[in-house]
Amino acid sequence: MDPLPARPDLADDAPPEGRYVVAARKYRPQTFGELVAQDHVAQTLRNAVTHHRLAHAYLFSGPRGVGKTTAARLLAKAVNCQTPLSERDDAEPCRTCDACVSFEEGRALNVIEIDAASNRGVDDARELRETVRIPPQGARKKVYILDEVHMFTKDAFNVLLKTLEEPPAHALFIFATTEPHKVLPTILSRCQRFDFRRIAVGEIVTRLREIAGAEGVEADEEALMLIARRADGALRDALSLFDQSVALCGMTLDGTELRTALGVVSSDVFFAVTSRAAAHDRAGMLDAVERLVRRGIDLTEFVGGLTEHVRDLLAVTATGSTDLVEATGATRAKYAAAAEAWTETDLLHLLMVADEAAQAMREGRAPRLTLELALLRMASMTPVVDLDSLMRRLEAMGTSQPATPVAPSVARPAPTRQQLESPEGPSEQPRGRREPPRDDGGDPVFPSEPPPSRPAPPSAPAEPRDSTPADAPAAAHDLFGQPALRRRAGDPDGDASASGDGAAGAAEAELALPVRAQAPALPLGRVRDAWPGVIARVERDNVALAALLHTADVCGEQRGTVVISAPDAFARDTLARAIDAIGTALEAEMGAPSPPLRFTVVAPEPETVRLSDPFERLRELSQEHPFFRVLAERFGAVPHFP
Repeated sequence: MDPLPARPDLADDAPPEGRYVVAARKYRPQTFGELVAQDHVAQTLRNAVTHHRLAHAYLFSGPRGVGKTTAARLLAKAVNCQTPLSERDDAEPCRTCDACVSFEEGRALNVIEIDAASNRGVDDARELRETVRIPPQGARKKVYILDEVHMFTKDAFNVLLKTLEEPPAHALFIFATTEPHKVLPTILSRCQRFDFRRIAVGEIVTRLREIAGAEGVEADEEALMLIARRADGALRDALSLFDQSVALCGMTLDGTELRTALGVVSSDVFFAVTSRAAAHDRAGMLDAVERLVRRGIDLTEFVGGLTEHVRDLLAVTATGSTDLVEATGATRAKYAAAAEAWTETDLLHLLMVADEAAQAMREGRAPRLTLELALLRMASMTPVVDLDSLMRRLEAMGTSQPATPVAPSVARPAPTRQQLESPEGPSEQPRGRREPPRDDGGDPVFPSEPPPSRPAPPSAPAEPRDSTPADAPAAAHDLFGQPALRRRAGDPDGDASASGDGAAGAAEAELALPVRAQAPALPLGRVRDAWPGVIARVERDNVALAALLHTADVCGEQRGTVVISAPDAFARDTLARAIDAIGTALEAEMGAPSPPLRFTVVAPEPETVRLSDPFERLRELSQEHPFFRVLAERFGAVPHFP
């Protein structure tokens, strides 16, 4: 076949071969001073060269595109530079000697770069171990640069162990990796490690401005900021995006045009979304999603940008300044104005919703539906008021009680084992025979306890009554006390209904438990000795009840009543309902009438105070007290962090 004819019209416009070089290669640092944002590494390496304190192995770790391989190349060039150190500026390579020129031109035979991702096996490591013995040709050091060294297999690492521990004097190993945790500890212990940090947006913008000036490209601040933020701390990514932007927009980079060309969502869209959330504009939220879909915007990328936007608002609200916002001056002014409409707590809620949406979209769920639900949740949120400010408002209004009626009472904690076993017993009066207070008409406000299942013998001593005067005022201003237990008059079964949960509610519920009143109290030791036999007798007829008795214990005596502890409220209530069967077994075991019995939940001994989650505590209080439930549901109360 005849060759295609030449095209003179195209040949004149074609650039010479090798003229164009991408910015990431063209502007690669050639000295330690040109490394961006890695001064701690550059200065340490310069000092090592100056003072002849070079290690035999280095490990450079950090994110992608921050200069790890570049720093390794600079160190290799600096140690082999033929110019004396006295004539060099701070151990920088001179770039004029034969060693430096050959290295920059890619002709250096004493610097071997190995891609550990593709040469990761045992055979590759063995070959490397054999070549290390060969001395350098016309240079001081033979430098091995292993990029992505974490890709080495475990066996390959083990092959290098001995070489790294006792290498030849002319060998220098430099490992570069983005995942240092995958490198064997035995390798790490033989290297000097340097951690490269992510490059800040401002430093990337400065470097881009220098390169744009050198290339003759006019770029405004918004365009450079957009490129730097999308680079995510990697200067190499920023330079690649800079080349792409010049190819898209020409020699003039405008922020608005570049944003449209790259398909990046404008910050004005994010400001509009948060404004609609503050205005509870649900229809506007759905319309925003429709516009994004029509423009072909990646919804996952949009959620990521929304998260960063809410984070910037939160930073402005929390600090009172825009120093933590990486944006242009005009955009910072917008953040300062928009942050005035939000509180930290509201922005935290928005941030959590956006983060949950981003996670759900990464898991492959319906992107549009997930985004719509997230935006609707943002628009449906009510402003959050912390509990302290809400209480201050109630006090200012002169309100001493909650809107919903709550029966006030004083929370009575369960007695401890030490109180039960003391001769005096607990300081409060026993609750089993409390006489209810009466109102002015003489009718009982709290009906008396139901009669015991067996009548007490005539010789049984009368149990003491509560010494509280009948006309004593109730704790009406105790908003947070445990609600009192009430029982309607005429209740056929006589059970009291608890109006709250928790330890205080369990203690109050003991008022409704039956008490077995029998003969005068016997010595407590006899009851304890007979208790195993009682369990054995009950087990013949009721195995489940006997299992609960195994968890109970005769723990003390209160004014002639034997107190039996239970591990929890369920066991206490179950045992109390079977008090007749237990009393009968106790009588048969002792051969004498059973003393009065009462079952209770004994509080554990005091322990070191342990901090709990304030949000979990508020949830518990909302379940125990209607007042807190109203505050949380109707007013959106949250814990206050001083």
